[in-house]
Amino acid sequence: MDFKIEKELQKRVLVPSEQRLMSLLFKEHVSKEEIENLLQGLNIDVANHNYLLMLAHLGFGVNWMGFPGQVIPRLKGIHRYYQAQNALMLQKLYLFTQKLNEEKIYPLLLKGDAMRLYFASGVSRMMADLDLAFEGEEYGKALSIVQDRGAEYVGEANHSMTYKLGQTEMDLHHAIFKNNLEKGSDIWKRVVPIEVNSCHFKVLSPIDMFVHLLDTQSRCLFSIEMPQRRMKWLYDARMVLRMMPDTDWAAIAKRANELHCMYRVHLMMKFFATCYPEIISLEDVKTLFAVDSGYAAWLKNAMDYHEMIVSYMKERSKRKDKSITLWLFKLRIKHKPLRKTYRYYSQELKRLRSDMCYARYVAEHYHFNRPDLLYKKYLSRIRFR
Repeated sequence: MDFKIEKELQKRVLVPSEQRLMSLLFKEHVSKEEIENLLQGLNIDVANHNYLLMLAHLGFGVNWMGFPGQVIPRLKGIHRYYQAQNALMLQKLYLFTQKLNEEKIYPLLLKGDAMRLYFASGVSRMMADLDLAFEGEEYGKALSIVQDRGAEYVGEANHSMTYKLGQTEMDLHHAIFKNNLEKGSDIWKRVVPIEVNSCHFKVLSPIDMFVHLLDTQSRCLFSIEMPQRRMKWLYDARMVLRMMPDTDWAAIAKRANELHCMYRVHLMMKFFATCYPEIISLEDVKTLFAVDSGYAAWLKNAMDYHEMIVSYMKERSKRKDKSITLWLFKLRIKHKPLRKTYRYYSQELKRLRSDMCYARYVAEHYHFNRPDLLYKKYLSRIRFR
């Protein structure tokens, strides 16, 4: 097993100063000396905004004990900024959800929405967009409703479509996990109905939310997004665990296997245990979240994918023209993005679809063998009834 890759990834996820802050955030009694040590060398002008927001949460939690007077108003200002940003996004969510509820559609809150409205209710957080999932035919109806509200089409992925309402982006998912890992599971039967501001939603069960959180954040490890998410996923994981006071780690591990994401959960649980050894030890993670021999190959393919994405996107961004040109074909031949992406995802793709070979993956990616999909995608971008 390649522990060298895990150590390299750990540097991206766990930064010592951030670890100290995350530890104090959930500590029952924090001393003035601990606060002062934490704040040594703090430069608000260059610090990560997520770090500063978490620092503000700590400040409110300890009634600003040990915080210098000149720092407090700036941290409060950052906290108010994200409160206002959250309020604007949630306003769009409530208005959209009212229309959905009129059609007896109750969206499933994912990621930041679920944290903000249920698992960490009322806590200001950095939210880039809104994520909602829909089951079966409700997905098409939701697309129609969001289009009727004048939303601007932004883009789409295999598992979702993105629209923009004003300044707020909404990802509407027809699959909860990327690559539809939940296919064939009972995940929709385990959702929890909730009501917020007279709007009716669903959220994942705490165990499913925890697994989904680790799976989602593991994907950010192999992208350029991790610096903004390093602390957020640890905070979210702790808040979800509060919903499971008698945490059954064996049940979580079993669920990760059922949802075909044990490699990702195993990796993220190692980082979680490194940050919070008082909650679960690394030895328990290795035992409870055990993986087979394919894990090492997956990890190597994931790192190859990351290195390719960084270099490929850096070179591609040098040109403003994003159309398919000879230069772009040469760039793809040089970096092999499709092959490396397939290798990265092959473990979960093959588990869900036994005949998913590379040739078929390429065919589906470019729609060579599914011309009707192009027409369906065209229909999904226009209003339909």
